[in-house]
Amino acid sequence: SFTYQYTNSSGDTSQYALIVRGDTSINGHRYSILNDGYIDQFIRCNNGSYFLYEPGLSLQDYQLEGGDRLFLHDDYSEGATWSDTVSVAVSGLEQKGLLQYHLLGQQITHTVLGKEYKNVIVVRQDAAVLVGETAYSAGTIATYYYALGIGYIETISPTDTVRLMNYSIN
Repeated sequence: SFTYQYTNSSGDTSQYALIVRGDTSINGHRYSILNDGYIDQFIRCNNGSYFLYEPGLSLQDYQLEGGDRLFLHDDYSEGATWSDTVSVAVSGLEQKGLLQYHLLGQQITHTVLGKEYKNVIVVRQDAAVLVGETAYSAGTIATYYYALGIGYIETISPTDTVRLMNYSIN
């Protein structure tokens, strides 16, 4: 289990736990099931590539195509980049978003809430809207910090931060 501290842009803080509940198979791939008390998240690793499965979502005037989102390459070198696209329909209008990932640091030391973590990977995620073949930047979504053997330890975004407080891996 993992306990995180969430801080919004006003400085208000709260805590939540992320618990590994087991595993499941989706589209022929094996995923770990993590739950934060509200929703399940589905994470898998394949030879150094980490994926988050996002189920499709269908609401009135909004539809999101489900699928894997490649959020981390732990075997890439500093300076590497990769991208992913997200397809949505808003009020019947098809739109495509571009998620761009930049590996800013590899095997660094990073301190979170006074605890030092070694072998940390730093990834910045930017977003853009695709119109035809042109990408229009929507800015940085967040910068993520992942520690080898632990996982996600910190997120810094324009609107909030999430920091690992403690964890227990069995």
